[in-house]
Amino acid sequence: MNTELTVLKRDMAVSQDDTIRMLLEQSKRTGRAVPVRRAFVQDADPGLRLVTRPGPFSKMLRSNERLDLFLLIHCVTARADWGVVHRSETWGRAAGISFATNGTASAAVSRHLHKLKELKLISTEPDGRMTKITKLLEDGSGDPYTLPSGDKEGSRKSTYFKVPFAYWEQHYYRKLSMPAKAMLLILMSQRSPSFALYKAREYALWYGISPSTVGRGIEELKKKRLLYEFLSEQQLDGFSVLGQSTHVRWALAAPFDLNVNKTEREAAEAAWTPEGIARTALRIGSRIPALSGAAIPR
Repeated sequence: MNTELTVLKRDMAVSQDDTIRMLLEQSKRTGRAVPVRRAFVQDADPGLRLVTRPGPFSKMLRSNERLDLFLLIHCVTARADWGVVHRSETWGRAAGISFATNGTASAAVSRHLHKLKELKLISTEPDGRMTKITKLLEDGSGDPYTLPSGDKEGSRKSTYFKVPFAYWEQHYYRKLSMPAKAMLLILMSQRSPSFALYKAREYALWYGISPSTVGRGIEELKKKRLLYEFLSEQQLDGFSVLGQSTHVRWALAAPFDLNVNKTEREAAEAAWTPEGIARTALRIGSRIPALSGAAIPR
C-alpha cells in the first residue's frame, strides 16, 4: 500500500477510499489486521464461573459510520500513548460521516466522538486546533488501553479477535449492512474454525441485539458467501420423530477466516497428518459393523 492519490485533482477533497488507505498505511500494522478484544461484543465477569453480558457494541448498532470510526481509531492509534490526532474532515471522510470541507464536518464528527466517549471507549482532549483521540479498553470500563496478550492462561479480557484490512480494502464496510456487520464481528469473536448457528433469540440474549438483526445478518452473510456450510452430520435426537437430526456447522469465508485460536488450529492441522487421518479412519471404522468385526445380522 502507498499514499499516492488514486486520482490527483487540485483543490478537491480526496476520496473516502484514499483517506482510508492513508490511515491504514499510517497504522504500520504488518499483520494487516487490527485486534479488538472479545469484550467489545461480549464481556465476562471475573471469577471461576463464566458469567457473560453484552459488550458496548450492542449500543452502536444504529450507526454504521460510528462503528467504522471506532474500528479506524483502533487501527491507527500509536502504541506510545494510544492516541492519534487528525482533522475532523479526515475522520469524516474515512468513516463516511461527512464529506464537507466548509468547516461543518467538525460538528458531525464530534457527535460520534461524543457517543464513543459516553460508552467509555475513547477519551478526547484539545491538541491545538484539532482533537487528540485516545482509545480506552474495549469493554466500556473506561480503563486505559493495554495491548491484549491473548494468552490462554491470562484473563478473559486478554482474548481478542482480528478485523482484517480487507474489511476496508475490499469495501465490505460499504457492502455490508449493520446486521451483517454485527454478526460478522460476533462470529469472528468466537475464534473457531467452525461453529453452530444458534437460534436468533439466544444470540440476542448473549450479545444484546434483536432477533431480527441476528436473522437478517446471518442471511446476508450467507447470500454474500461469507458464511458457508462447513460440515453436516447426523446425530441422535430424542425430540425427533425419526430419532435423529442433522447437525450443521458453519464457517466464515476469506478474508474473515483468520480468527482461529492456537489450540484449535493445531488440532485441525494435526487431523490432516498421516497419523491423524489413520486415527479418524479407525474411529469411523469402529462404528461400522463390517469394518469393526461385529457380526452382521442376517
